[in-house]
Amino acid sequence: MNLAAACLLALVFGLVAYDWVAHRGGNRRALVLETAVFLVGAFFIAAPARATALAHFVGIGRGVDFLLYPLVIWLVRESLLARRMRLESTAELTELARAVAMLGARRVEASADRADHRMSV
Repeated sequence: MNLAAACLLALVFGLVAYDWVAHRGGNRRALVLETAVFLVGAFFIAAPARATALAHFVGIGRGVDFLLYPLVIWLVRESLLARRMRLESTAELTELARAVAMLGARRVEASADRADHRMSV
C-alpha cells in the first residue's frame, strides 16, 4: 500500500468516526448505510486491482471509472433533490410568513376596533 492509499483510508475512517460521533442520536439507518458504502470504498482503495477486475467483468476499462460513474450519477441526483427540497422549503416559509403577517394584521385591526369602541362609549 502506498502513501496516497494510506492517507485516503485515514480520511475515510476519520469521516466515518466523525459522523458516528456527531450524529449519535440521528438517523441510525443512514449512518449504517454510509459506513457500509465507505467500507466498500476503503476496500477498493486498499485493493485497486479488485476494482479493475470488477470493472473489466462488467465491460468498463478502468476500475476508477467503475466507481466514478455511479458516484457522479448519485451526486447529480442528490443535487437535484436538494434543490427541489430547498425550493419547497422556501415556498412553505413564504406561506408561513404570509399567514403570520395576516394574523398580526387581524390582531392590530381588532385592537384598533376595540379602542374606537371605547372612545365612542
